Amino acid sequence: MEYSAALYMRLSKEDGKSEGRSIGSQRALLCDYAEKNGFFIYGEYIDSGFSGTNFERPAFKKMIDDIESGRVNTVIVKDLSRLGRDYIATGEYTEVYFPAKGVRCISVSDGYDSAGNISDIIPFRNILNEMYARDTSRKIRSAFYARMKRGDFVGAFAPYGYKRPEKEKHRLVVDEEPAKIVRRIFMEKISGKGPKQIAEELDRDGIKTPLEYRRGEKKTHSWQSATVIKILKNEMYIGNMVQGKTEKISFRSKASKNNPPEDWYRVENTHKAIISRELFEKANKK
Repeated sequence: MEYSAALYMRLSKEDGKSEGRSIGSQRALLCDYAEKNGFFIYGEYIDSGFSGTNFERPAFKKMIDDIESGRVNTVIVKDLSRLGRDYIATGEYTEVYFPAKGVRCISVSDGYDSAGNISDIIPFRNILNEMYARDTSRKIRSAFYARMKRGDFVGAFAPYGYKRPEKEKHRLVVDEEPAKIVRRIFMEKISGKGPKQIAEELDRDGIKTPLEYRRGEKKTHSWQSATVIKILKNEMYIGNMVQGKTEKISFRSKASKNNPPEDWYRVENTHKAIISRELFEKANKK
């Protein structure tokens, strides 16, 4: 049988850039193995910066497409953790999908080759790989919680009206252009206007939505009442760091749940306020 091999490589942020796990070291190992064992390399599939707990990776999906079309009948990885760290999903591929498609799976460092040495230890390796991912996730979350307790900003993007200094991304400073819009929204609410009317007037005046402003896009979308309400209720604008409003359900999933207010991390006076507390309370009282 002629083997057409896919060399699959993955490196996540959690894995770091150690020499043993780098894409370069994985490629060297896999190419050397394929050459010594006479495998034709159909292609290299590389997912850099993708977690092993998520199989929605572009290169991995491309490899599956090539398997489905018959272009690839062998998958070679450095170790099974490169394939994935979700033991259920990884097992589905190694124990069910690959055999059903006639795909030979080889894990070089694990000494695993589905064509000959079927090993009962492989499912346990998948479990250990998931345990590693679970432990890494737990440590990362603990570090985030510690930073939130200190009042450090840990979000990916600063709230509308603020920006993060290039060298101190855990801090927030006022971004004056959108801050003017935040002040306007509060003043108009106090004057008696409702969120829907405020949103319509912002659109009428050609004000970019928060997402458009952050991305540097042209004005193409409309302001929503929900966006106005979210701004009016956000304590960040009075100088309080409020985080932890949502939390991932599981390290395997991107889905999040809303936490009750008593579980939020609230630290007062961590950054410059855009509006006064009096104005905030008056707008929300109305």
